[in-house]
Amino acid sequence: MLWQRGSLSAEQVDLVMRHLPCDVSFADEDDTLLYWSGDTYKTCDPRFIGRDVRDCHPAESLEMLETILGEFKAGRHDVAEGWESKKGRLKYTRYTAVRDADGTYKGILEIGMDVTDFHTLSGEQKMPGW
Repeated sequence: MLWQRGSLSAEQVDLVMRHLPCDVSFADEDDTLLYWSGDTYKTCDPRFIGRDVRDCHPAESLEMLETILGEFKAGRHDVAEGWESKKGRLKYTRYTAVRDADGTYKGILEIGMDVTDFHTLSGEQKMPGW
């Protein structure tokens, strides 16, 4: 179970989302794209917001997207992950089923992140620093 304490204003939520070290998108239970934030979306047409999430995915990914949405809605899976190398960078993508307290499907959260630099980590640096 995830624990949450406190609350944020709408402005604070916006600031937090813009400062996360990943790209984020969310589509609701009706597959309507409601939100995105991050560099991945800098060239995306803002008219995709409010439209079917399938409209903003390339044709070659639609079959897998349909499978993921179907599995999430049926409650058979809650996470789908993938990664790809492109132009010398490694990008990780994670789709998560968003469910309310009763387990009802409320949408799909996509997180995308460039994880290339994680490959250079070695040893330990327990305390954040430079």
